[in-house]
Amino acid sequence: MNDTPVPPQELLSTFRAHAAWAVIPHVLPDVDALATASALCLVLRRIGKRAAVFAPELPEIHRWALAPEVLASGEPGAGWSRVGVDTARADRLQLAGPVDVNLDHHEDNPRFAPVNWVCSVPACTCLVATVAGALGVAADTTLATALYTGLVGDTEGFRVQATAESFAWARRFAGAGADTEGVAEAFHRRSPGFWAYLAAVEGSALTWEGTVPCRVVPIDAGLPERFALRPYENALLPSHLLPPRGGVLVVLQGGRDNVRFRLRSRGVDVLPLAHALGGGGHPQAAGVVLRGVSLHEALERLRAAWAEVAARPADRTRGVSPRL
Repeated sequence: MNDTPVPPQELLSTFRAHAAWAVIPHVLPDVDALATASALCLVLRRIGKRAAVFAPELPEIHRWALAPEVLASGEPGAGWSRVGVDTARADRLQLAGPVDVNLDHHEDNPRFAPVNWVCSVPACTCLVATVAGALGVAADTTLATALYTGLVGDTEGFRVQATAESFAWARRFAGAGADTEGVAEAFHRRSPGFWAYLAAVEGSALTWEGTVPCRVVPIDAGLPERFALRPYENALLPSHLLPPRGGVLVVLQGGRDNVRFRLRSRGVDVLPLAHALGGGGHPQAAGVVLRGVSLHEALERLRAAWAEVAARPADRTRGVSPRL
């Protein structure tokens, strides 16, 4: 690929200079965050560093996304340097405290570490792949599979950001020996009740008409259990509910003490809406977590944020249009 990003020398020098690295993904880690952490851990080990992934909140259902023997227990002690990966804000890292390096692909990342590399690519593992190349690490099957897993997770099985760039990275990782069939089987696995659950969810959807139509899908906390869903399957819903081009999808998933928003679109910049709600992400795939609110309260906050963002003057300078 001619436009492969080039990691800054400061980042490479920092990785070389420190003897031990704790690789830290975000809270509620998904497949792409865990795969990114795994891949970077493997790269750092290949250049002689002590490296491990620290993810105390690891969802058991996502454990398949971790490479073998990269996960550490507890917290890193003295002598460990820290790198945050695939995390848009410092307060969303799994472990509290400052990090030495911030490696991320969310363009609204505020650069919260002494050394930052934030670059908009289809998946954070794409950045890890370029770091590996710059450090002289060739991808074997294990590393290539971790890189490919992150790409599949970030594109939701190539349903979101299904661009020429995404497929070029996929070809690159597959050519390096990634177990593409194994990743596909693990990622696309569905429980028997999934399709009935999807039908129930679609039946509860709301449609807000306007210049930009919005499909809102509120989901009560207990609904997935009624259909015996696996925990990760809620994260797959947006890819099955995507609106036509020019529309926005917002899935609100109620939890025990929080409501999680998943914002998706085709051709509409949803970042202003995510920011208005206190979240972030990508122009066409963003997220928000509101704690201590009910599903009804979260829906009302969404209404208010939608109205506030929709009333703003149009801004087409970001290359994604139209805005809300």
